[in-house]
Parts: sequence; C-alpha cells; structure tokens
Amino acid sequence: MRKTGQFGVIGLGRFGMRVAEGLYENGAEVIAIDADPAHVDEVKADVTTAVAMDATQKDGLRALALNELDAVVVAIGRDTEASILVTALLNELGCRRIIARAGSDLHADILRRIGATQVVYPEDDIAAGLVRSLTSPRVIDLVELEGEIDFALVEIPDAFVGKSLRELELRARYNLTVVALRTVDPETNEPRVVLPGPDDTLQAGDRMYVVGSDEALTRIDQL
Repeated sequence: MRKTGQFGVIGLGRFGMRVAEGLYENGAEVIAIDADPAHVDEVKADVTTAVAMDATQKDGLRALALNELDAVVVAIGRDTEASILVTALLNELGCRRIIARAGSDLHADILRRIGATQVVYPEDDIAAGLVRSLTSPRVIDLVELEGEIDFALVEIPDAFVGKSLRELELRARYNLTVVALRTVDPETNEPRVVLPGPDDTLQAGDRMYVVGSDEALTRIDQL
C-alpha cells in the first residue's frame, strides 16, 4: 500500500475514529489521540500510534511533534471549550494544516478565527470525503453519492494542461464526467466557474468538478 501522508487525529468518538481508521486504511501514518484510554484501546490496532492524553496540555502536544505532520484533525465532539483550546494550541505550535470539527456556525467561526484552516461538520459522508481529500493530492473536496459514485473537485494533472476535453476523452478513457470547470478569467484575473465546451483548452491551475467512481478518481489522482 502506498504511503499517503502523516496525520494526527485528536478526539476518538465516532467521527474521529472513522477519520483515523480511514486514513490508516489508505496507507497514511496516523497518530490517534484521546483522553479516554478505552477509546485509545479500541483504535490502537487500526492506526500507527495511539496515545491516551489530555490534548489541552501544550507540552504533551509538543512532545508528539504534530507540527511536522501533513495535517491534524481536531475531532473533539461535545466539549466545545476543549475543541477551541486544542485548535489554538495546534496553531501556536505551528501545525501547517488544522481541520477542526464544528457543532454550530458560531463554533465554526471561532475555530477559523483561532487558526483552523478548514472546518467540517461531523456527518458520515463528510468523514469519508475528508479522508479522501487528505490522502489524495489532486482531490480537493469530495462528496459520496449513491452507490460507488463520487462528486469531486479535482486539480487537473500537468498532463492535461494545454489539451481540450475532446482530446482528453475523459469519459471514454477514465469514465469521468466533467460537470464544470473552475478557472481564471483572463481579463479580470478572477476565479470563475464555467460550463466548458468540448474544445475549451485546460490551463495550469484549473480545477474540474467531476462525477465518477472511486476507481476513476484514483486513476486521475495518480497521473
């Protein structure tokens, strides 16, 4: 299994456990943290390292060198105060990417203000989409639809730059349908979302909204 990054998950309730196990199953190295030893015991066989500790203690977080990881997910559930404190501490420690779970819009606003780079709500489909976006460099965001079909925002591979959708034949070659294209307006230099025609040429930095299977997205991600 290919390595797909190094991550920390703090808070091992239902949401946190799904994220930690999902990342590990996708080949990532995962440090899972919770104050409850029972939760740590439950997940320890399905992650790289499981630690029972109070994550609101700065020295403990620093000792784990979380700032060296690709991202840390703050999945703490009902304890809003702990969620906010841990997010602030991670920001202070220099963590490059902090994804924090929010229980309300106010909670989300506070988390963003104190350093969260991304805020998510804990529905099951969000957990799955978060795992995929963290372990797949080109998949920026993803929502699971019915069956095995996903809707995703994907960075275009370098091999696609300068080619039209007609030339790429994404439907025939990859079984992917392009729904829309996020590009930059050449006149205003502002980002915009357009419905591309078959002869529109893709530019460096463009992103595609696509619908397709997990297998199809994996093939694009590996280009």
